[in-house]
Amino acid sequence: MLAPERHAIILEEVSRQPAVSIRSLTERLGVSRETVRKDIEQLALENKLHQVRGGATSIRRREPPMADRAQTNPQGKERIGAYVASVIPDGASVIIDSGSTTVAAAQALAAVRQNLTIYTNDLAIASVLAPAAAEVTLLGGRLDFSENATLGLDTLDHLSRYNAEYALIGVGGVSSRALFTDFSLEGANLRHMMMQRAQRPLILADSRKFDMVGPIVMKPLPVKATLVVDEELPNSIAGALQSQPVDIVKA
Repeated sequence: MLAPERHAIILEEVSRQPAVSIRSLTERLGVSRETVRKDIEQLALENKLHQVRGGATSIRRREPPMADRAQTNPQGKERIGAYVASVIPDGASVIIDSGSTTVAAAQALAAVRQNLTIYTNDLAIASVLAPAAAEVTLLGGRLDFSENATLGLDTLDHLSRYNAEYALIGVGGVSSRALFTDFSLEGANLRHMMMQRAQRPLILADSRKFDMVGPIVMKPLPVKATLVVDEELPNSIAGALQSQPVDIVKA
């Protein structure tokens, strides 16, 4: 079987499932592990998939709809939310990003905290935290209907007027090759500024984000941050993050 034929089959397999192993591909293709490994390396160089230890994962071009993400790994997101609520005290000021994991964190905060000052671009989060807040500022800008959140230059401009003690940030994925990635340039830029405007940024990533690679590579972390996860990071990702200004906490 020629290399282009093998590559087409590998990409088909990766598109059908979250991850494929070298072992399964050798069985499907009838070639050696070394041949499959070299094929994966070539496809990764062409930015067609993401190479991981023992196999490959897809590079997603679009994030699943918010409704679908809300149903994914709810227990893991609840654990992350519980950790966030244990760290952030009553009366704190918090910048909160949009996303299903940050919604879980907002729900946990709303259950146990009071007198919070909230800055968020997410309409649902603003509503969830209203009973626990002394003040809620909804960041203005263009409304992204799929996310129920504001984005764009106006949102960045509005955010630039505020500082907060904490920021709760989501990411599209975290991987050893690309570190933190996102699915839109607007979203990546907003999350970067949210971290800049906070004394203590918390990056929230449940285990379904491990080894996921979005099309936008996020800028280097502007300040020291804490990555909060629900499961142990794979060794490859933990090793890649050792050189970054980030602490890792398992909720």
